[in-house]
Amino acid sequence: MREMETIRATVNDRARFAYECVKPVSRSEDEEFRSKYKSYSRKLMAMIRVNGLGAVLAFMKAKKEKAYMELYKNIEEWLKCRECPVSSLYNSSEGEDMVKKVISMKSPEYRAVTREVLEFVNWLKRFAEGMIPDDDKQ
Repeated sequence: MREMETIRATVNDRARFAYECVKPVSRSEDEEFRSKYKSYSRKLMAMIRVNGLGAVLAFMKAKKEKAYMELYKNIEEWLKCRECPVSSLYNSSEGEDMVKKVISMKSPEYRAVTREVLEFVNWLKRFAEGMIPDDDKQ
């Protein structure tokens, strides 16, 4: 029973944090930013599964596009957050930059962080789909 409470708390924490990340984006006056954030959040899980977390984070950072940078920041803030179940793994990794931290992890830690990012991105996607209207509905 205690384990179920821990899992539920983690899911609720993850959902709450993702909601707080998407809320300001949904209120942004920049329609292109909102639209791209929603679109990229939909694609992010598949990109991570196909290319790996480190490669996707490096890609997002290299793009320097507002929507990608916001998603990058959202992921980094979640991994640093004390409610994140892998924050101790992430925060103990070497480097200041998220890409450097992730790619320098040992394989088990890398897989754990990747799983957590996938769970978090799934919540970002759900909230983006629900809170950000499609272009044709605006």
